[in-house]
Amino acid sequence: MSIQERICEAFCAEVRVNSFSNGFGISTPFATTDGDLIGYYVVGPDSSGRYKIVDNALTVAGFESEGATLDTDSRKKAFYEILASHGATYSEEDGELCICDVNFDEIEKRSLDFMAMLLRMQDMYFLTYEKVKSTFYEDVQKKLESLQVKGLSIFSNTPVSAQLSDAVPDFIIRREGFPAPVALFLANSAEKLWQAMHLKLTAEHEAKQDVKVVALLETPKIGSEHSRNKAGNRLDALPNWVGDEDAAFSRVMREVGVSTRH
Repeated sequence: MSIQERICEAFCAEVRVNSFSNGFGISTPFATTDGDLIGYYVVGPDSSGRYKIVDNALTVAGFESEGATLDTDSRKKAFYEILASHGATYSEEDGELCICDVNFDEIEKRSLDFMAMLLRMQDMYFLTYEKVKSTFYEDVQKKLESLQVKGLSIFSNTPVSAQLSDAVPDFIIRREGFPAPVALFLANSAEKLWQAMHLKLTAEHEAKQDVKVVALLETPKIGSEHSRNKAGNRLDALPNWVGDEDAAFSRVMREVGVSTRH
């Protein structure tokens, strides 16, 4: 067996194809940044005998839920350049990525094109997300460090107490005269929302400690609507950062009686 045949055999062994009523689904051996396998669908034929290759309409939504949105010119430009280079389109209405109008004898090649496009997007958004995450943290940290308030102490990546070490906030804000510290989570992912809720519930019902827990949402789309609703009902505050940074920061600091409005 040649090297080419061995490579093809190894690759094909990891690809899964499952038929359904109007086409088939393809699962690749490659994973997203969340660890889920990258997959897509070939749908058709339509009345003209053509096929389309589509994702599950969650690729872009997933990136945006983690804070890597298409609201910046540079990110949007890179996104559409990737689409164009693979002959694909994006529907803002239904969130679907698609290579449309595919002939039957082109399905194999265009499927590989679609997979390559999804992999390029993973790389682009992973790097963007890491950059955004770092900037978010640094921007909040600078605002905290700029405060000149007597009796105010800021701690980073430290448990609130020995009894509350399972969920560590990004910052703890303490102020003399205010017995309850503020545990601040920079919510750039759904996981951070759940960590904040876990800390609040553990403090109230197990440790019996008075702790104000705030999750600062990087964007309004972090997590699902369900998880945001739960967090809004359980946490002391759930402000939004992007687009209204000063007001969001002011909302956080009100929990320790500090006014940042001038």
